[in-house]
Amino acid sequence: MPERPTSVLLAVEQLRRRVPGGIGNYTRGLLGGLALCAAEGGGVEATLLASRPPRSGDPLASFGLPVTTSALPGPLLTRAWDHRLAHAPGGFDVVHAVSLAAPPLRRGTPARLVVTVHDVAWRHHPEATTRRGRRWHEAALARAARDAAALVSPSRLVAADLADWGVDRARVTVVPSGADHLPPADDAATEAVLGRVGVAGEFVLSVCTLEPRKNLRRLTEAYSRVRPSLPRPWPLLIVGPHGWGHVEAGTGHVDGVVFVGPVDAAVLAGLYARARAVAYVPLTEGYGLPPLEAMRVGTPALVSEQVPSVHDLGDEAPAPARVVDPLDVEDIAAGLVAVLTDDALRADLAVRGAAYARARTWLAAARRHVSLWRSLR
Repeated sequence: MPERPTSVLLAVEQLRRRVPGGIGNYTRGLLGGLALCAAEGGGVEATLLASRPPRSGDPLASFGLPVTTSALPGPLLTRAWDHRLAHAPGGFDVVHAVSLAAPPLRRGTPARLVVTVHDVAWRHHPEATTRRGRRWHEAALARAARDAAALVSPSRLVAADLADWGVDRARVTVVPSGADHLPPADDAATEAVLGRVGVAGEFVLSVCTLEPRKNLRRLTEAYSRVRPSLPRPWPLLIVGPHGWGHVEAGTGHVDGVVFVGPVDAAVLAGLYARARAVAYVPLTEGYGLPPLEAMRVGTPALVSEQVPSVHDLGDEAPAPARVVDPLDVEDIAAGLVAVLTDDALRADLAVRGAAYARARTWLAAARRHVSLWRSLR
């Protein structure tokens, strides 16, 4: 008699947020990978859990999985989970929260809890988050460390952080994210966005949620130093939604810097393909998808040494991107000049970066999740 498939409840509250951010990309990528697992016969029975949907309909239905929703709106549901006033529904082998917003299990349930911890940025750079955010993340991590049967981290760096703060390393599974989630580029829509912001030709691209941790002040300062000496005054396009903090005010009015705002995935793919280089220099990062997204299409990348996705997953040497110190404006400036003007370096990074990024797939990430879930039954 065949074994019953493992049933998994995925708490995907992050997809209800105004700015799902990198965790939202991880969640969408994982769900795509799970669909591929199911198609090859190696999947699980997955159900999604989230707060009540918008009145216009539930976008989670697009993933083709059963959806269990709460009557509570997102902020109240997360608070209810925090205080154990609401629990995960029963009947599942595993409950997996894709972020620290995790539903507690009822006492006596046979289910096992898994929580993905993407980073502990609030500990490394407390000045780059709010006091309220630091308190919530600290309490949520403590609950996850206490209650979860397993923790998932996207990189060895985050796993080491968790071990440093007392989490048994044996309970942490490192699952690198995939990089193959973007759709084909929409060239017409990309051209329209560039026309709207007055950009023609090549440019430097930075993609992130606009918040202090992304270090845009130092990036724009470095850019302002080197722009006059570049062969062409390639503009710096900053793409992404507002998070928190007055990031644009902090960067000042720098010639050539263009804040584009958020764009859809097909336009983002088009921008990566048209960019001369991508610059991503956060103060700290749990993984870092934008450089991998860029490298998949052969665009050279400049990255912070705090970005694990390009130097934390294996023994590749040298790194498939130009790596810089995110606290050193001069180092960032030198890195910008190199990835924009050194033709030999650019050609080398284009080839090695594409091979590196294309080896990281959401199918592989999903398989590792499935293996973990099955081991907990």
